[in-house]
Amino acid sequence: MLAKAMLLVLSAVFAVAALFPAPAQASIPNRVFRVDIRPKQGYTRIILRLQENPQFTVASLPGNRLRLTLQDTDGPLFHKYRRYSDASIGGLLFSRCGSNLQVTFRAASGTGWRDATVDGTCAIALDVGTKFAPAPPRLYIAGRERIWNGVEKLVRDFDPPLKTDIPFVPTDRQILKNILNDSDQQAFMAAEAALYKGSLTEAEEAFTQFASRLSAVRPLALYRLGETWYKLQKYPQALAAFREAEKIWPAFLTFNPSVTFYYGDSIARSGDLAGARVLLARLIARLADKKYAPTLLVRLADILTRQGHDREALAIYRTVADNFPDNKANQMAQLRLADRDFLRATPWDYQRLSDLYLNISRQNSDVDMREEALFKHVLLHAIHGDASDALQQVVSFQKRFPRGVYVTVCRTIREVLVAQVYHESNWRKDAPGLIRFVEEHQDYLAACMDAPDFLPEVAKAYDEAARPIELIKFFSTLLDHQWVGTNGPYLYEEIASNADLLGDSALAEKTLRAFLRKYPTHPRARLMLERLGGVYFMGGKYQEARDTLLWLLNKKERAQRSESYYYLGRSLWEQKGAAQAGKAMDLYIATAGRDAKDAHLLPDAYYVAASARLAAGDRKGALRILDAGIKLPDNERNEEFLYKAGEITALEGKKQVARAYFEQVVKKGKDDDWKRLAQQAIESLDVGAAKR
Repeated sequence: MLAKAMLLVLSAVFAVAALFPAPAQASIPNRVFRVDIRPKQGYTRIILRLQENPQFTVASLPGNRLRLTLQDTDGPLFHKYRRYSDASIGGLLFSRCGSNLQVTFRAASGTGWRDATVDGTCAIALDVGTKFAPAPPRLYIAGRERIWNGVEKLVRDFDPPLKTDIPFVPTDRQILKNILNDSDQQAFMAAEAALYKGSLTEAEEAFTQFASRLSAVRPLALYRLGETWYKLQKYPQALAAFREAEKIWPAFLTFNPSVTFYYGDSIARSGDLAGARVLLARLIARLADKKYAPTLLVRLADILTRQGHDREALAIYRTVADNFPDNKANQMAQLRLADRDFLRATPWDYQRLSDLYLNISRQNSDVDMREEALFKHVLLHAIHGDASDALQQVVSFQKRFPRGVYVTVCRTIREVLVAQVYHESNWRKDAPGLIRFVEEHQDYLAACMDAPDFLPEVAKAYDEAARPIELIKFFSTLLDHQWVGTNGPYLYEEIASNADLLGDSALAEKTLRAFLRKYPTHPRARLMLERLGGVYFMGGKYQEARDTLLWLLNKKERAQRSESYYYLGRSLWEQKGAAQAGKAMDLYIATAGRDAKDAHLLPDAYYVAASARLAAGDRKGALRILDAGIKLPDNERNEEFLYKAGEITALEGKKQVARAYFEQVVKKGKDDDWKRLAQQAIESLDVGAAKR
């Protein structure tokens, strides 16, 4: 019964179903004298050359057919093109209809056409291919364009190596004995064992060595090498190996059906669909009584679909789906039939088709088909379903098939859905929830990064949860991704800020240095230089702080953080650079008022500024600075300032003024040491006066 069914299907596939009348000749002013068909990348160009400028129309017919009508034109009927087919077109039928010449042919499913004719030439140029297909109506939830784009190519054209279930036939040991010595026999059998077990790299290396020999084993090695390359998806290399082997030993194909299939499928993948169809049809006829013949028939239907023979392919799919319930091919055919409805699904009716894919996945024993069906179930939800539910399904699929063939496309799908769930959720009152969400999907936040408020909201959530260590770890992880893009500077700055908060100066320094190395021209680069200088200063690295901040003394430069002037001035003072230290402290004193949080640095700034003037011999300038410092509110170093001012005025010979400074320390001072020093200074002044 199986053989009978197979033969009936084959008869239906290759039957000729249309007859065209031949009208009487008449006197025609124009004539076609040549036809050229040129397959190109993604489309086929049909060129008709005529004696005169043509008048023509192109019409679409049912069944994915096109008809080119040339008015008042005659010419040969070019019978040889009736059997022509490629990935875009098939079966060009020339016929006469009154005074017109018609060219009718099938176009592959999903193709369109364009008129490429150049005005003024005696020729017609018609391009047919998928790139000219009108865009289908795109019904999907807004924001999921990235998922939808490429779906048609994925569903219809994605074509991994096919497992036919044809038994692997190892080479007869007797054949090997006749052509190889004992050690080579063992090596060849080991290579075949590696091929059978799926150790393809090992098999490739071994068969390549055997195929390079000019010996009797070469054609056999070429066949096995072609089979290995097919499974490695190196289809052009596989086809070349098969063709070379066939030239030497064509009879091998008659008793090794699996190699014959891989050969035919390699031909199909090269674009020669007609040649593949012939080879596979012969193989199916030879194996019609085998349980794996329906699988080959489904593959033949795939080729017919690409040739534009949509009705014949549909008939095969339905026949296999209806008549082979216990065969793997049944589910393959059901999957192909479901794929035909995939692009027509909408947000209102996708559930039925999604359930069908899920049912195919659950019932299938083949791992690859189970993965494919489940992926398409998940993909439908990703296009049309609720974002949160679809995201959970994608995550579940990734866990189930972590190294499957859909790894890359799942990444894109998850990125889109993560962004949608983020935007659709209210995180303002759920900081822990937002933290859990971003950490779970930390490798899929590329689309979220496009939102300007995303990273600030995440940083705010970590801040509200008082988890700076976790923020540092999370943001550091994000920096490892290429898609971080223009968000890198923000991440570095936040990491440095939280490291400062934790007192981890080493991490802060490392992060700021990385920022400046990667983004030297960034608008915030100078601010980061200032922050790095502050980190150096706080760590006692005065030389590094000086070198990092010295540019602040240049003309037209201005610090964004006033304390940067202080860090520079103090570092210069520690490095014995009195003059520049004074200049830096003057700048800090002039700008410190805008940063009240750093007011505690003012007394020291005044003292260093005064000391710098004193070192330069400017006693008046030093005294002026000290007097201004004495007037500072809440100056805890007031006694020191008064005592220093007294010393300077005493050096100036103003003993009474100096006494007044010292007396203020004695009367109002709170520090016993300064009071004692001031009292001693007064006594010294009195002794000096008595001597005079």
